[in-house]
Amino acid sequence: MVQSTLTTLVALLAIFAAPLACASDSASVVRGGRLYDNWSLEAKGRAPNHPNPAFKSKQAPIAPADSWRCVTCHGWDYQGAEGIKGISSREKTDPLVIAALLKDANHGYGELLSELDRLDLGNFVASGQTDMRKLQALALRSKPGQATSDKVYATVCANCHGLDGALLRQVPPLGDSARQRPQEVLHVALNGHPGGNMPALRTLGEETVAKMLAYLQTLPSINLAASIANGGRLYDDWQVHTGGQRQALPHPAYPPTAYYANAASETWRCKECHGWDYKGHQGQYARGKHATGIKGVRTLVGVEPDKIIATLNSRSHLYGAVLKHRDLQDLANFVSYGQIDMDALIDGRTGLSRGDAARGAAHYRTMCAGCHGLEGAFVAKRHVGRVTREDPWHSLHNMLNGHPDDTMPALREIDPKVISDILAHMQTLQERR
Repeated sequence: MVQSTLTTLVALLAIFAAPLACASDSASVVRGGRLYDNWSLEAKGRAPNHPNPAFKSKQAPIAPADSWRCVTCHGWDYQGAEGIKGISSREKTDPLVIAALLKDANHGYGELLSELDRLDLGNFVASGQTDMRKLQALALRSKPGQATSDKVYATVCANCHGLDGALLRQVPPLGDSARQRPQEVLHVALNGHPGGNMPALRTLGEETVAKMLAYLQTLPSINLAASIANGGRLYDDWQVHTGGQRQALPHPAYPPTAYYANAASETWRCKECHGWDYKGHQGQYARGKHATGIKGVRTLVGVEPDKIIATLNSRSHLYGAVLKHRDLQDLANFVSYGQIDMDALIDGRTGLSRGDAARGAAHYRTMCAGCHGLEGAFVAKRHVGRVTREDPWHSLHNMLNGHPDDTMPALREIDPKVISDILAHMQTLQERR
């Protein structure tokens, strides 16, 4: 009995002592910054699957979980967003008061965040906010070549992000992020990533972080041609290309009566619903064992990739749960910028290339024969001539983008007429008996 009472007393003391210990702790402030960014990731909790009742977006709909993120309502500059006021007026407020506000009906975090989580968030609001405009102005005045930011980045950050800022596929290239979303980058640099192990640079000083932003803005953008080709390989079979686990359950949008309904991993391939000619039920997959009745993606040519990513993340596709951010970006870039009009290169009735086989022979013998052989019998599981005759649309897609998880070069930056000529020559190759 005495032992049980002592155990309870120690537990209670720990609960009340923990907030006092963290009230002025810089670690509490930066953790609060990560909670402000995405508390469900940082605290490993689950956001409600319904929208926050206080959030009323006038913009495009967002995922319900995102409506529960503090930054969605109050912004990366802490000045407010979506018609909701910011948190700048709460600077220097008692963190315990802010922690209590988070439990009220307007916020609703009483059951979602622990007392310690709310105190960390209160500490950030009270003493962790930054004048983002001031830091951006300082970044503009900074000359990266004359600062030490490149050395700080190369030693502190490059091990994960790479010297060019593009190593992690979970996030966009740092150069693009720094140019397009500078305030978000500043916030993350100061406080770290929610749920990650990125070091928070707040203790190095805001001036150092501002100069770091200036340096990041000099890093290269994503290579669009490479992104499109990679997206084409993901469109073919992202499970093979990413080395991910084959899906054990059919894609929920795949018709249960269609031919491949019992081959779960096949139903998750983009091409299986939308076709090698990208026309879905209006193209080569209008009939036969690949028919699903699902429309193609030709109408998405030229659509803003971010909108396509939103569709890929939606309940109708669910690819946000299985693909990294850069994979989604590459796939969206392919759908928007990488599709070609297959009918211009292949006769839809006969399946024959519209190119010149004689002209294609020279290109094939110099560019392709090293792997496939002069007669098309090497490397491929099936003879190249037979493959290109049976499914020229599949072959053309692979010629343009390469094979998933393979070293075959993508030829999409070569003149389409040359590609068509090569395909025409390949269709003349015959297997030896």
